[in-house]
Amino acid sequence: MNKNQIAKKYSRAIVNTVNISEIPQLIEEMRSFSQLLEKNRQLKLLFAGKIFSDTEREKAFAAILPSLKFSAGTEKFLRLIIVHGHLSAIKEIISASMNVYNDRQKKATALVVSPVSLGASYAGRLKAALKNLTDREIEIENEVDPSLLGGFVVRVGSTIYDSSVKGHLRLLKAELTR
Repeated sequence: MNKNQIAKKYSRAIVNTVNISEIPQLIEEMRSFSQLLEKNRQLKLLFAGKIFSDTEREKAFAAILPSLKFSAGTEKFLRLIIVHGHLSAIKEIISASMNVYNDRQKKATALVVSPVSLGASYAGRLKAALKNLTDREIEIENEVDPSLLGGFVVRVGSTIYDSSVKGHLRLLKAELTR
């Protein structure tokens, strides 16, 4: 099973077994555990490596658990991920869980790539327009790309709305070369 399949499996389990109001906390705690592993190579080898047995990993996790102060749901899923040897997919699990949670809550994040930073009033208008298009609450993340010349590119999930000058020039070039 690849990491994306593992992530889908765990994200469905998280969303189906944990109270919907507890999911953001669970995801944040899993994210902090992932960051802890990134900072501490020895801890990462202990939990993600194949050197130690499942029992030894379980004992080590139980030993550090009190200092982490995680919720019962987070403890349960981290223990499950560690014991089954899927800790290498924790970032994908976090991302997939966030996507499933946002989908259930009718929320989405729009990545807006523009040549300059978006102003608050323009971001508000764009947010309202995207809400009408997607029928979801939209959170906007702005990325600046000076190569666009003008306009912007918006990515909401797997849908891309390209109204940039660069995109229009690319379409015009394709039409002229036909």
